[in-house]
Amino acid sequence: MSTDDAIQRANFAFYQAFLDRDLAAMDRVWALRLPVLCIHPGAAPLAIREQVLASWHDILTNPRSPMLEHRVESILHFGDVALLTCYEWNKAQPDAMLLATNGFALENGVYKMILHHAGPVHHSAVPGPTPPKPRIH
Repeated sequence: MSTDDAIQRANFAFYQAFLDRDLAAMDRVWALRLPVLCIHPGAAPLAIREQVLASWHDILTNPRSPMLEHRVESILHFGDVALLTCYEWNKAQPDAMLLATNGFALENGVYKMILHHAGPVHHSAVPGPTPPKPRIH
């Protein structure tokens, strides 16, 4: 498996844990020994792993949490660290776009999440096709 494939797989596991509302999977995504940082939209930075996971518990157990779709825009490599730029949107509200930076680093030979930082982005700043609008019947 190529490095990019391994990084993409780790990133996919993060979004799948979100979609599945799977706290155990979210726990497995995040690094155990490396420093971590998570900044949710409009929230203060969280730099302690237990706080990061508690924030995900609150999000994933909230029935109003969005069902996120994502599109990877770019991957930057820095040795054993990679940063992915992703566009995120709620399936029910595709006009409410977020721009996220997800960071992964090798921990015991496996890419683990060390950074998630998401915030709103205007549609005019999104290159390429925008997500489809939901159908209303």
